[in-house]
Amino acid sequence: MECLEKSFSEIEIIDKNRITFIDGEVIVFKECIKQHYNSETCVAERDILAKHPYFKFFTPDIPTKIIFDQTGLFSNLKNLNNFRNLQKMIIDFGYSSYDLS
Repeated sequence: MECLEKSFSEIEIIDKNRITFIDGEVIVFKECIKQHYNSETCVAERDILAKHPYFKFFTPDIPTKIIFDQTGLFSNLKNLNNFRNLQKMIIDFGYSSYDLS
C-alpha cells in the first residue's frame, strides 16, 4: 500500500490535536480514527522492530508513515527513545495505535 513517508526529524510540533511537519503537512488525529480499524481511538499502526521503527497514521486519502531513521553515534537509542516518546504522547492525548511488532 502506498503511503507518504516522513522522517521523525521533519516534525515541527506535536500537540493534542495534530502533528505538524516543517513543510506544512499535518496529521490530524481525529481524521485518522476509524480509517482502518473500527476503534474510537486508534489513529495508527506501529512497529518498533522494523529496520527503521515507524508509525503509520491512517490519514485520509493516503496513509502517512513517520520513520525513525536518525543515523550516527547512538542513533538506535535515539530512534527508540523518540519512538517511545511519540507513543506516550499519543496515549496521553487519548488515542491509541496498533502494535505490529
